[in-house]
Amino acid sequence: MHSFAFSTTHIYSLTLIYPHFLDFPACIRYYSTTIILTILEYYKEPMLKSNIITIDGLGPVLFTTSLRAKYLSITIKPDQTVKVTIPKRVSLTTAKKFLQSKIPWAKKHLNRLQKLQQNYAQTPLPPINKSKAKTALTTRLNYLAQKYGFKYNKIFIRNQKTKWGTCSSKNNISLNMDLVRLPKELQDYVILHELVHTKHKNHSKKFWAQMDKFVGDAKRLRKRMREYRLGVG
Repeated sequence: MHSFAFSTTHIYSLTLIYPHFLDFPACIRYYSTTIILTILEYYKEPMLKSNIITIDGLGPVLFTTSLRAKYLSITIKPDQTVKVTIPKRVSLTTAKKFLQSKIPWAKKHLNRLQKLQQNYAQTPLPPINKSKAKTALTTRLNYLAQKYGFKYNKIFIRNQKTKWGTCSSKNNISLNMDLVRLPKELQDYVILHELVHTKHKNHSKKFWAQMDKFVGDAKRLRKRMREYRLGVG
């Protein structure tokens, strides 16, 4: 029989998934891969595809298992729904403990969202002239592209619900017409963000260095963008 020694990293990963792993005798930890996984399967809590569970301090929370997720994550939607996404091999118990540790964070953002909704409810936004918005944003995009030496393929101005802008793999840029409601500095931040994505397809250090070159402190502006939420109101 070939032995299989677990590294510290393996043990840490397994204790996250199977809380009883470190209670096993040392000899069991060095059994063959097949045997150890068979034993661990005994301790594995059944996974839920999707379920709503009431959590003290938060109320109903949607727990859902994702085959593509690599990490536990918490999402707070505009309608104040709290969702916990669980990777395939993480137990529901672990997901609950993770959420419990993040309750102060979740409450903070729920309160922030409520205030934003109240502000939007008290101050109705005027309708956007779609034609003028398209002309203004296209003109500004072309100006900034020419000024900083960027090239893009096509431009689309849309009424998007979740994103201020996107840049596709083919360098097609899509801008949200609600950008015209933002201060000019933030409009330029979003437009340049997508233009820089024509050269850097991720948010690497090179991406942020180039953004800083054009707008100064780019991460300061990114933080300001959080004051303007889409899908609210």
